[in-house]
Amino acid sequence: MDAVTIRRILREGLNIRKGVIALRQFKEEPSGYDAYRDKNHICYMMGEVLDEGKTFYTVLEDHVCLLGCSATGLDPSLSMMNDSQRLESERYHVSAINIFPSEALQQKAELEAQTLFPSFREVFKAILMGPLGSVPQPDVLVILANAEQVHRLTRAYCYATGSVIKGFAGMGACRMLLPRAFIHKEPTFTVSDRAWRKALKLLPHELTLVTPPDKLITMLQNLEESHE
Repeated sequence: MDAVTIRRILREGLNIRKGVIALRQFKEEPSGYDAYRDKNHICYMMGEVLDEGKTFYTVLEDHVCLLGCSATGLDPSLSMMNDSQRLESERYHVSAINIFPSEALQQKAELEAQTLFPSFREVFKAILMGPLGSVPQPDVLVILANAEQVHRLTRAYCYATGSVIKGFAGMGACRMLLPRAFIHKEPTFTVSDRAWRKALKLLPHELTLVTPPDKLITMLQNLEESHE
């Protein structure tokens, strides 16, 4: 099932109007694609994909958010950031954007995340992102949809495989979503977080579903039969 068919079924079968974001990990900076060459949060980078149709790759130095690095494999253990960079990032998330009221609570949340979400065992140099169809052989797809649409997709997957899809809430959406899809190759969903919702311009009733492409194809192939 190619990108054109996937987009058509999402649009005509489920009335999903927002674009699908594709992500792929690279061990080296990929040739033939634009580098991001700025500093931002991964969710706002994805927002540029949605709003402007951009395709680009991003490296560790482009990120101002610890979560975006650990969620994509750019810095699995945050080990590549020195103490000064890590402290600067933690202070930014507490003082500037109020993700947590204190650095101690941010560190507590990180420890809990380490027990909930898988960790990468290897470091990737770059993440290529763009609209579905612009990224060859993507590792994961990001789908923005309302609760009924996400229900239809996840229901179809469980119907076909007997596997339950897990969802998470409460901290950075990228950390809750991406590692499970990249590492375990399984779909997951979330109500998202404040920054993610703002960056991707989610409406009050919209959720985020992240899935490897083959799992999405399973959902789409069983969409109608599972709904009868």
